[in-house]
Amino acid sequence: MNQELKTQSGWNWVFRMAWRDSRASAKRLLLFMASIILGIAAVVAIQSFSDNLKKNIALQSKALMGADFLIDSNQPPNERVLAIIDSLGGANAKGVSFPSMGLFPNSGDARLIGVKGVEGAYPLYGELETLPMEAASTYQDRGGALVDATLMLQFNAQVGDSIKIGNVVFPIVGQLISAPGTGGVGASIAPPVWIPYHMIDATGLIQTGSRVGYDFYFLAKEGQDLEALDRIVDPQLDIENADLDTHISTGQRLGRSYDNFGKFSRFYCLATWMCRYCKFSTHSYQRKTSCRGSSKVYRCYSEANFFNLSYTNYRHGISRRSNRSPFWFSSSTNISNYFKRFLAL
Repeated sequence: MNQELKTQSGWNWVFRMAWRDSRASAKRLLLFMASIILGIAAVVAIQSFSDNLKKNIALQSKALMGADFLIDSNQPPNERVLAIIDSLGGANAKGVSFPSMGLFPNSGDARLIGVKGVEGAYPLYGELETLPMEAASTYQDRGGALVDATLMLQFNAQVGDSIKIGNVVFPIVGQLISAPGTGGVGASIAPPVWIPYHMIDATGLIQTGSRVGYDFYFLAKEGQDLEALDRIVDPQLDIENADLDTHISTGQRLGRSYDNFGKFSRFYCLATWMCRYCKFSTHSYQRKTSCRGSSKVYRCYSEANFFNLSYTNYRHGISRRSNRSPFWFSSSTNISNYFKRFLAL
């Protein structure tokens, strides 16, 4: 009974002190509560955005890759890799990609571009957005180029103009609006330009030492276990300096990347909110206890103010401190003794 009365009286004292302090600075208390609400709302919003993004990536992973799975390599496929490709039923589409310089003969301007030669009905999933729309299905037969829309806008190029890549001048048959695998930072550095696969050799750009990527795109058979395929085939391809990626693994990898970004954003938001809280506490509860000569010492009334260390002006060569302050520090104080005193409190 006595313990309950003590507990109740203790809480009553806490509420009375909280009410007294709130009346003294009602506006600051309101601002403080608003900052807490906004901080929590920001963290929840970031978490919700990250979760929704991961779900959408998992649902649209096929469209992001443009196939069920692919085999890629940084060198021409050898006999062993070609045999594995044939054992999987052959590739439904293939491509080769590399960076190069593109020249617009009409204006004389040149720019680093990402050349991609495509053969077959790639993308197998999703949509190749071009302007005009029919250019997506006719550029291979017409021997033309699909040029990134931003790149054409930069150099004021129009459909019907030409672009020179290596030894070949390609007519621009359409603007490339969006395509699988053409987003990100790489596209801003080297805008994509798609050309027919069979015209790559004529450009004369693939030589010894060239940085070239070879991709083979596949449609999975009905009921095919892609995870089991990845476990079995990928180690065999690794020996030949090739790799197998499924839309599942690609979606998971992108999901982890965005999840890490979401974690960083939540941490940054929380850290910013805590810094604001400490700053608010410092300005709200700091009171001056003494001001003698050239020395100013402040007393701390909250844990947030523990590291509000007193500062001393040494014009007279004398370090002063207040005997009334429970926490003090000066340049002549040994740091280890300071923390020992803190732990003893």
